[in-house]
Amino acid sequence: MLRMFVRTMCTSTIKNKPPISVFGLEGRYVSALYSAAHQNHELEAVENSLRDFQKVLIRPKVVDFIATSLIPRPVKAKLLMDIGKAARMPRTAINFLGIVAENVRLKHLCRMINLYHTVMVAHRNEALCEVITAEPLDNRTKRALRDILQKFVKSGKKIQITEKISEDIIGGIIVGFENKHVDLSIARSLNKYRELLKQPV
Repeated sequence: MLRMFVRTMCTSTIKNKPPISVFGLEGRYVSALYSAAHQNHELEAVENSLRDFQKVLIRPKVVDFIATSLIPRPVKAKLLMDIGKAARMPRTAINFLGIVAENVRLKHLCRMINLYHTVMVAHRNEALCEVITAEPLDNRTKRALRDILQKFVKSGKKIQITEKISEDIIGGIIVGFENKHVDLSIARSLNKYRELLKQPV
């Protein structure tokens, strides 16, 4: 399985290409990962397991582990693959971690995981929408918001809402989706009024 992943990384023609173009170093790895996961019918499982694993990557000891050059590449690769096996990650994801470590690309791993998620969003024909509010939205408001946003995305795309709570905005709502950003927060309005008050009469 690992050899197959390596061959996919090295070949110029990748089967089951991502639904969107991805570029650079991260793009090459993500294209190979998508192709291997597609072939093994593990697309969603790989995405979920890597997103869970991403939470581990921000721990101080893990950050030091990734940064150090004192641990040989094969040892790093084996340790990461053992962690993946213990976490019951799909085989494609385990092999991916191993090859990234072997090739000394661990510092790019977070960006690779984020890019794979972006590819999967396109695969599912979704439009990601981040909503920031001071308090959680009720179901009725979510449905109304989703209906409004649906009018601004391409026909057939599904709205995927991610909620974040931030008391700093005081009230109102901030919505970001695709290349659009709408800030209707009370904090923004207050800042606007403060700037107006600073101006000379």
